[in-house]
Amino acid sequence: MRMENLERRAAPSSGACVVCNCTDARVLSFTRLMDGERVTVCGSHKIAHRRSETIARTIEELRQLTGERRKSA
Repeated sequence: MRMENLERRAAPSSGACVVCNCTDARVLSFTRLMDGERVTVCGSHKIAHRRSETIARTIEELRQLTGERRKSA
């Protein structure tokens, strides 16, 4: 088995999404920042980060990239 598959299956190191603070273990995953740091995120924010045009350098930048995207009318 390849190493990245083992890492992908490992439980997140933190108990909450760094963006929205979701603590439901069933939806928690991780993403990597530009420097390779692994941070815990929920599935929605993982997808949003993957789809963004840039890779976040910091947790704050990750929050800005993947935060609330709906606009008030």
